Amino acid sequence: MPKNAKYGGRKLGTPNKISAELKEVLSEYCLKEFQFLSANIKSLTLANRVLLLSKILPYVLPKQLEVEAHQKESTIPIITFSTPMGASKK
Repeated sequence: MPKNAKYGGRKLGTPNKISAELKEVLSEYCLKEFQFLSANIKSLTLANRVLLLSKILPYVLPKQLEVEAHQKESTIPIITFSTPMGASKK
């Protein structure tokens, strides 16, 4: 018998029912809250609207990574061909 054998439990690929149910309940709750906020946003002060927007914006638009642009000077090698003195061209 294998040393770490598992007996029972969910079979491979079977979704976790509790997690699915919890996600559904939370999704419905959040939808109701967003509908309430949308209907009552005008009643908030400007400062509170800005605060709300700043809190939810990272979930709508992910933060941009800072990218540094470094341009290296490109050096193009110059290749010159010369013929030895006294050699004839054919």
